[in-house]
Amino acid sequence: MIANLIALFALQAAPLVAEKPIIVPGGAGHFDFMNIDTKNNLVMACHPGKSSIAVLDMSTGKAQDIPVGTEVNGVCADSADQMIYAAGPGKKLVALNSKTMQVTGSLPLDGPGDCVQFDRKRGVVYIDNDDGTNLWIVDAKTLKLTGTVAIKEAPEYMEYDNGKGLIFQAIKSTSTVQVIDCDAKKVTGEYTLGALTSPHGLALDRKTRRLFVVGKNGKLAILDADGGKLLSTIDVVTGSDQIAYDRGNQRVYIPAGGVIQVIQIAGDDGKVLGSVPVGKDCHRVTVNQTTHDVYVAFSEGTDSFFQRFTAN
Repeated sequence: MIANLIALFALQAAPLVAEKPIIVPGGAGHFDFMNIDTKNNLVMACHPGKSSIAVLDMSTGKAQDIPVGTEVNGVCADSADQMIYAAGPGKKLVALNSKTMQVTGSLPLDGPGDCVQFDRKRGVVYIDNDDGTNLWIVDAKTLKLTGTVAIKEAPEYMEYDNGKGLIFQAIKSTSTVQVIDCDAKKVTGEYTLGALTSPHGLALDRKTRRLFVVGKNGKLAILDADGGKLLSTIDVVTGSDQIAYDRGNQRVYIPAGGVIQVIQIAGDDGKVLGSVPVGKDCHRVTVNQTTHDVYVAFSEGTDSFFQRFTAN
C-alpha cells in the first residue's frame, strides 16, 4: 500500500507524463529541428540522417518517414494551404503537400540551410544559412528567391513574430539575438545575453512579450522582447538545441542530457519545476498549444521514435 501511494504521488508530482514511444519506420537516424501543425494534426521532425522528414499524425498516432531526397535540418508548415517547407545541409529548400506527402518543388540554395519559418502575411519562407552570414527569403508559391538579409555569422534557431513582423535570430558566434524587420528586410536590433553563451533554443511569448533563450552552457535568459532588456537568468541543463514554450501553462521545455527539463515562468523570472527522462539522443522538442502535449523525436539503438508527454 505504501509503495503504491509513493508511486501515485510521484506520478502526480511529475510535470509531464510520458506515453509509450512510437516507432518511426526506417530505422535509426539523427534528428534535428521539430515543428507542429495543429490545424492538420501533424508533428514534423527533420531526419537528416535519413534524408527525410518524420511525420506523426496526432489524431491517429501513426508515424511516417517521408523521403525528400536531401538532408534537412529545419521544417515549418503553411497549415492553411497544407504545405510543408524544409531545408538543410543538402543546400536545397523542398516543398511538400501535407496531405499527399509528395514533394511538389524545390529551390537550390548557395549554402546549407538550418532553421525554417513561414510568414503567411508576406507569403514567404525564411531560411537561415547554417554557420553563414545571411538569411534567405523565398516566395512560398513560386519557390523563387526574393531577397536576403545580412546577419552575423553562425545563426541557430529563429522565431517569427507574426504580430510585430519581426524575426528573432539566435547567433552563436556573438552569443546574441538579432532582431530582423520583415518589411525592411534588415537587422534593426541586437540583444546581449549576459552569461549565456552559444544560444541555440529560442521561444517567444507573444502576449507577455517575453523572449526565452537557452545557451549550450546551461543558461536560460529571459528578455523583454521589445527592448532586449535582460530580465533574469536561470541555470538549466546543458546541450539543448531546441526549446518549446507552452503559452497556456507558461512553461519552457528544455530537452538535453536524457531529460526534458520543465521551467515554470512567472512574470520576469522562472524556476525549475522538475525533469522527466527521455532518450539520450533527444535535443529537440515542440508543443501543441491547444492540448499542451509535448512531443520529442530521438534515435535509440536500431530505431527512431516520436514520444508524446502530457502536461500534469
